[in-house]
Amino acid sequence: MIEVLEITDETTAIEVHKLQTMAYQIEADLIKNDKIPYLTQGLSDLMRTEGETFIGYKNDEGKLLGVFSFKIANEGVLDVHRFMVHPSMFRQGVASSLLTYAKENFNIRKIIAQTGSANTPAIEFYKNNGIDFVCNIQVDRSLELATFEKVIMTLDEYREANK
Repeated sequence: MIEVLEITDETTAIEVHKLQTMAYQIEADLIKNDKIPYLTQGLSDLMRTEGETFIGYKNDEGKLLGVFSFKIANEGVLDVHRFMVHPSMFRQGVASSLLTYAKENFNIRKIIAQTGSANTPAIEFYKNNGIDFVCNIQVDRSLELATFEKVIMTLDEYREANK
């Protein structure tokens, strides 16, 4: 079951925070860099997150197994902020389900995303979901980010559809 999450709800935030810490530790290990901001974000800071939409994937018992957060700006550009899946659910369709839900339930024309350039599973996920590699960005000596995007419709098409 996929639902929009209210990150200001403490119970929800605790679940998201636990998953976030677990997921981003795995990415930190993959990219050999622990400077990922979400890895060290505290619960109270997570609860004060503004402008981000959080959607969660829960199993039948209500356990949170995946979270996708994003902002929509610039006339329908979905900017991926967080994408996390419980390790027990890797490669089981959780991330794809969350992405599909966002595409079907939010008015978007383009998706943009970044991940560590050494995060092979995330890179493969984006490529397998039709989100194309654009470039690498060197953040500092120890961190390089891979940038991806998928154009769903042109800006003119988006404007026409939203008259």
